[in-house]
Amino acid sequence: SVNSISTEDEVELDARTSKKERKQEKKTGKDDLLIKENYRPIPDGEFELVPLGEDPTKGVKIGADLPDLVKRQLKACLRENVELFVWSAAEMPGIDPDVACHQLTIDPRASVVVQRRRKQSPEKAEAARKAVKDLLEANFIAEAQYTTWLSNVVLVKKSNGKWRMCVDYTDLNRACPKDAYPLPNIDKLVDNSSGFKLLSFMDAYYGYNQIKMAEIDKKKTAFMTET
Repeated sequence: SVNSISTEDEVELDARTSKKERKQEKKTGKDDLLIKENYRPIPDGEFELVPLGEDPTKGVKIGADLPDLVKRQLKACLRENVELFVWSAAEMPGIDPDVACHQLTIDPRASVVVQRRRKQSPEKAEAARKAVKDLLEANFIAEAQYTTWLSNVVLVKKSNGKWRMCVDYTDLNRACPKDAYPLPNIDKLVDNSSGFKLLSFMDAYYGYNQIKMAEIDKKKTAFMTET
């Protein structure tokens, strides 16, 4: 299925609660969803920036408290593999579709859905235009002349005050069978790391866009924005 944000989340409530309590519980549920959306684990301690080129601002942060030997080995490893790092989305080659691509398993009995265009505030519309411009320049998306499925964009405010553009693929998700092999349990992965001296964090730049859509499914993921 496709990553999505549902704009019509419902909270199942006890019928015995008052209207005021239901309203407060619904607000709390939305706040919890927003916190989860913007949550990102942050490593603790002091950091040291390791430049990977002539530009001193283009580098990788490592723990400043690492032992000297480990620090030297880590710096050498990073500089030996400097070609693996990019500093803009346009520089990323992406993953070859022959290696991996994102395929949709849409039920053949499902009807095509074209969502009704939703109105956006001027602030959100401008944020969406900028996001689309960046994606076009990075060759992550292309303008579709003819569409089948068509979805709206949803703007979600991040913790830093900026907007994140998502696409409401609710209808497309509904047409896809549930994934029988979900992601591994995160808590179990964290528990398995106990006892190790080093823990490395890697944040893939535009990770969601590095795996391309299968050619046959591209038009199904079309979305619309304010012109």
